Amino acid sequence: MQLLHGSGYRDPGATAVDKEDGDISHEITVTGLPIDTSTPGDYKVTYSVTDSGESVDTEERLVTIEENRPPSISLLGEEYIEIKRGSVFTDPGATARDTEDGDITSEIQVVDHVDSNTVGDYSVDYRVRDSAGAEVSASRRVTVTEAPSPYSHIPVTIDKQGYTTVVPAQDSKLIYVSNSTGDNHNDGLTPESPVKTIVKGKSLLRDGYPDWLLLKIGDQWPEGLGKWVKSGRSPKEPMVVTAYGKGVDRPLLMTGSNDGLRASGGGGSPKIIENLVVSGLHFYAHTRDPDSESFTSVSVSRGINWFRGTSYLLIEDNYIEHYKEGIQIDDLDNLNISGVTIRRNVIVDSYSTSSHAQGIYVARSEGVLIEENTFDHNGWHESFPGANATKFNHSIYIQNGNLDIDIRNNIISRSSSHGMQLRPGGVIDGNFLIRNPISILLGLSDSGVSDGKITNNIILNGNDIGPGPLQRGWGIDFKPENNALVENNIVAHVLSAAGNRFGIKESAVATYGKNIVYRWEEGTDAGKSYSDPERTIEEFDQILGGDGTFESFIANIRSQSRLNWNQDYSIENIKQFFREGFAEKTL
Repeated sequence: MQLLHGSGYRDPGATAVDKEDGDISHEITVTGLPIDTSTPGDYKVTYSVTDSGESVDTEERLVTIEENRPPSISLLGEEYIEIKRGSVFTDPGATARDTEDGDITSEIQVVDHVDSNTVGDYSVDYRVRDSAGAEVSASRRVTVTEAPSPYSHIPVTIDKQGYTTVVPAQDSKLIYVSNSTGDNHNDGLTPESPVKTIVKGKSLLRDGYPDWLLLKIGDQWPEGLGKWVKSGRSPKEPMVVTAYGKGVDRPLLMTGSNDGLRASGGGGSPKIIENLVVSGLHFYAHTRDPDSESFTSVSVSRGINWFRGTSYLLIEDNYIEHYKEGIQIDDLDNLNISGVTIRRNVIVDSYSTSSHAQGIYVARSEGVLIEENTFDHNGWHESFPGANATKFNHSIYIQNGNLDIDIRNNIISRSSSHGMQLRPGGVIDGNFLIRNPISILLGLSDSGVSDGKITNNIILNGNDIGPGPLQRGWGIDFKPENNALVENNIVAHVLSAAGNRFGIKESAVATYGKNIVYRWEEGTDAGKSYSDPERTIEEFDQILGGDGTFESFIANIRSQSRLNWNQDYSIENIKQFFREGFAEKTL
């Protein structure tokens, strides 16, 4: 006999007949009972009988208890379902079968975790048990996503880690501009009816409103934003100048010898221009680029030149190249500049032949955040006559008279002199600096407090402005009287042979902690046993699939944008690579 696991066994019994004695069934003895049907296997039931003449006969019954086969669940519809937030989720359901019990769909228990009003990942869980107690389960994954935005063609409206998300207000007017498909006779109110020129687009914006000027991705204009005179409504409802469309190439503004954007006095300009976002544009002084066929002369133009008062100004994700200064913020007329954020821009190749040149220059301002930008090759041009590197040109130059300046998590390379010069004091935190003659200067104020914090920075390959008296190789510098906190910095692998090079300036009043100076000035080669202190930026680039050269690394960090972001070349990933190299070995 064959029985199912867990079922009851009732023995059918046996009969016995003898020629002399007749029916002797009542004399049968049975062994092997009861049978444990909870344990699969083969069991024997033995029947024995003895007649009056002492003759014996036996028979055996084999009883097999089979392993119970568990049931199965089959999902109806797709295993993974995506729905839009606010829609109704209808469970397609499931069926269940069991070899022994047959269709047991009605026994399925369902737990539905889906909240269709909240974006996230959820599951619908199904569970069923057969008559023998065997249980199985299955799940369906359900993702609730945001409903399609009417502004999905505008990148700045889509959340992206590290970038500011801005969406139009209810009464925002969106003005579309396309040099390739636009016409100034259009109304500019839709992507299908853009105006052609930036000048025309600007004229359709309303001062004091959260209006947007949208430039088509991949298009080029022989003009910049010019003189700017209009404000948004508030920091939460700003005026926005940004990009729209598909692709990875920012709208290109070829500004020639003019500023890319200028906010200055004269011509009826208001004293205060505020609540403005400029994001996702490419400003190019093409007539100043010595390597371009369009080169004509070296003007004194700037990418963004801001002299008016403001309380909220966001400059983010722009590519700014070949100006005298990439960005200049200066309260020349004492109109109160505050609340300026300069984030994730790429500022490169600033130079001049007749005056000083900087990546960023800030004067007479309060509350300026310079965060996660990329600076490369600012303040000089190695081959153009008169544009040689000098000690006056820097990637970031914060002049005396500023208050509350934060410089955080920037990548800075190949500066003419200083990677950053924060004269009035402030916060310098988490930056990565490579191949700068002087990486960091904190405090050089002629009057007032110029204390600050220099923390969590990584400085590599300090080099020289030039030969002889222009040799440098200075890592972290500050005036001896500055009450600076210098903590958790790495300064390593100097390239300069200057006799007065140093990793971190010593001061009796500064506070130091957990800094590493390695292979810089004399005496810094020894020390703790590090995991891999010889790591290089070329090695970093090669690991990530680049050519394994400094030039390849520079090309990759220059190509970063909201439209083309590579997390591998983020500031955090770069710093982690080198910090792991300077981790102490463990036995």
